[in-house]
Amino acid sequence: MRQILFWSHLMAGVTAGSVILIMSITGVLLGFERQIVAWADTRALPRIAASGARPLPAEDLLASAGGFAGASPATLTVRADAAAPVEVAFGRERTLFLDPYTGAVIGEGSKPVRAFFERVVAWHRWLGATGSNRELGKSVTGASNLLFLLVVATGPFIWMPRKWTWQNLRSGLLYRRGLRERARDWNWHAVTGIWCAVPLFLVVLTATVMS
Repeated sequence: MRQILFWSHLMAGVTAGSVILIMSITGVLLGFERQIVAWADTRALPRIAASGARPLPAEDLLASAGGFAGASPATLTVRADAAAPVEVAFGRERTLFLDPYTGAVIGEGSKPVRAFFERVVAWHRWLGATGSNRELGKSVTGASNLLFLLVVATGPFIWMPRKWTWQNLRSGLLYRRGLRERARDWNWHAVTGIWCAVPLFLVVLTATVMS
């Protein structure tokens, strides 16, 4: 059984390794998308002096943004910070920032950053494929998710020592110094894998359901 699990673990990792790496890198970037986009959008915007004034009604803010952009807004975001601008989005393509007290447009969302994250999403979901090829890309990422789940599920069983002694457990739980080449790589892989097994399993399981 250990041999079956080992070879299943190895072949699944080799087969889907490059796709898993792409999804992992893009997934980390998407995890911080909202914060990065907010920083890129607002870093150059001026702070708004509230001075006890009352913000304009939502209808006036939407009308001001729609008149400026020549289109109908999709969403309106008002933050609790009295000095924060109002955010009006026109889909994923364009976002305007307004002074909540005057309705004046004081800035626009970063188009390069949004375009970058659109490409990141495309690589994460479809391996960068476009048009009708997206179905193929989606199938590949879905299959790779299943293989990654197999890798994570079989890893702890392969990690288990044949004899449960502290010396054997320590080699799989703690990084060791002085190891060379294959022994070092095995130690790094086993220790990192066992400590990350539970959160990785939850991440990959939910990704598999979504895909």
